[in-house]
Amino acid sequence: MNRTPLMLAPLITLALAGCEPGIAQTLPPEGRPDASGIDLARFTGCEDLRAYVTDAWVETLVQARYGYGYGFGAEDGADAEAGDASGGGESPSDWSDTNVQEQGVDEPDMVKTDGDYIYIAQRGELTIVDSWPAEDTRKVASLELDVDPFDMFLHEDRVVLFSHDWEDDHFADGRGYSYSTQVHVVDVSDRSAPVVLREMSFEGYFTNARMVGSDIYLVLNQWAYMPDDLWELAWSDSSLLPDVDYNASELELAAARSEARMLLRPLVSARISTIPEDELTMRFVDDGAGAAPTAEPLMGCRDIYHPAEVSTPNLLAVVHFDVADGESGGAPSGTGAMANGWTVYASQDNLYVSQTSWSWFWGWGDLDVSTRIHRFQLDGGETVYEASGEVDGWLLNQFSLSEHEGHLRAATTDITWWWGEEPEEDPANHVYVLDADTMSEVGHVGGIAPNEQVQSARFMGDKGYVVTYEQIDPLFTLDLSDPTDPQVIGELKIPGFSTYLHPYGEDHLLAVGWAGTDTGEITGFAVNLFNVADFADPQLQQSIELDSDDWSWSQALWDHHAFTLHRGVLSLPVYTWDYDESSGDYEGFSGMWVIDATDVDTGIAELGRVDHESLVAASDCLYGSPSDCANYYWYAWMKRSVVVEDKLFSISDYGIKVTQLDDPSDEVASVLFWPR
Repeated sequence: MNRTPLMLAPLITLALAGCEPGIAQTLPPEGRPDASGIDLARFTGCEDLRAYVTDAWVETLVQARYGYGYGFGAEDGADAEAGDASGGGESPSDWSDTNVQEQGVDEPDMVKTDGDYIYIAQRGELTIVDSWPAEDTRKVASLELDVDPFDMFLHEDRVVLFSHDWEDDHFADGRGYSYSTQVHVVDVSDRSAPVVLREMSFEGYFTNARMVGSDIYLVLNQWAYMPDDLWELAWSDSSLLPDVDYNASELELAAARSEARMLLRPLVSARISTIPEDELTMRFVDDGAGAAPTAEPLMGCRDIYHPAEVSTPNLLAVVHFDVADGESGGAPSGTGAMANGWTVYASQDNLYVSQTSWSWFWGWGDLDVSTRIHRFQLDGGETVYEASGEVDGWLLNQFSLSEHEGHLRAATTDITWWWGEEPEEDPANHVYVLDADTMSEVGHVGGIAPNEQVQSARFMGDKGYVVTYEQIDPLFTLDLSDPTDPQVIGELKIPGFSTYLHPYGEDHLLAVGWAGTDTGEITGFAVNLFNVADFADPQLQQSIELDSDDWSWSQALWDHHAFTLHRGVLSLPVYTWDYDESSGDYEGFSGMWVIDATDVDTGIAELGRVDHESLVAASDCLYGSPSDCANYYWYAWMKRSVVVEDKLFSISDYGIKVTQLDDPSDEVASVLFWPR
């Protein structure tokens, strides 16, 4: 029989040491698993965990053989640079920080600064640039690594770098592949000679991280490896499993699934028992002690939580370590949950990870999309799972969540239409309010903008803002002062839509997004200034569109860390692409778009632009041949900006330009990362 293409959930194997008696979990029904019992429960021991994993593997094989898409009859289917790195004068008194959602909760990014120096994670190295005085800006060191860092934290004299390693031999286990999240703790007390103090490898995929004080909380998702001989149980031509026609009825498929479960479970259980313990654990490697690093369990069986029903058995881990603990930091600790959550939001006290219910959907029966939100209390090394809640719909990103005065607010979108079903009611959007302690719902307002999707959200104190889109952009204002009775207060409709909302004083929002027409056509990247002084009647005070005949874009559309607003000046990395039909020539621009927002009462205006064409011309070509760089100077790919005092530092793949903040055409200094 031929395999049917399916969307198979990845599997997880877990630490099974010191086993105690346990029981098998409840198998999912012939539809979406029961939503009762939302809170996760701690495994009683390794036998309990072993039974859970057995059932999960069995159910995955059943889904593979008889799941969604099967049967037409189914109803629903360190090189230091020369020179002193001590800095050339007094330290600056003012500089921009990473744009984060919550005050006091740092987020990882590719660029960090302490005012005196700028730290950049790029192309397999940590680059350190002396940035003060601005006129003397220069590269002082580059620390080469055997991985490619993409994000970092900066805490005093330590940088913490995050990288992916897709061929980590520590966790390969003879599979021929492996992956891990690499963490490098770097001592930068001597900026001209950074030193790696510690390197840790964590089995699992980097999802996100937060830092509160010196405490770092790393969120990982682990994909699992399914042994080939188990897959053969489902797909071998001589399989012992019952065969059914492709046009089998739902009753015939249900009977086949039931019989398959009974046949598979003892075989899968026996196979699990043969896997060595050191291949079944979620592990980490720490070379901070100086000894030869070996893989160790990150958590014990009783540190892992699970839902009441068998779900897709991914392992989510929240890992803690203190970057300021001792010479190289304290030992990491982990708390696990049998969930796969990718949206991470954190306050200073709690970290939330959301899991949309398609991850719980087993491929048959009615689809009732909801999102489970798991709360972990942050208390240094005692990171503890506390409670879970559930809301209808799915979350767009971290800004769809916000904690305030003991309540969690969540903005969601229904997605019944995603599966081509005819909904009983028009899918719409919602704002839920949950008690943060119990994660139970206390308030809800729904039916917002039927048949549209949330494109951005922002919660600030007792106020909330939600942007949806179909053909025009409604900006909704919400009164959240009574958690039990959230209310939509005002609505503004304009063409296009905003993808990121930034609070600016009491009465304004600065937003980036797409400009559009009344018919729903997107025309280009734009910055909008909203006046929300009259909360019931928000107004678009001004909109500036990035001029381009064909295409314009900004990384700030989806990454708020590319949005820098400091001293009343907004700087954004932007890209344009234009084609001249008469000549057949293409022209592009990759640079920094600088906008004056110092007096929003009078509006916003373009101050100028910064391009790095001259840096590309003087550099090794990073993409393509030298002629490519000569012809396509916009290969610079502007990434971030930093403000120190009254200077703007624009950062691209090729280097840094320092210009006057109020006049970007006035260049003060420049730095080449890759000189010829």
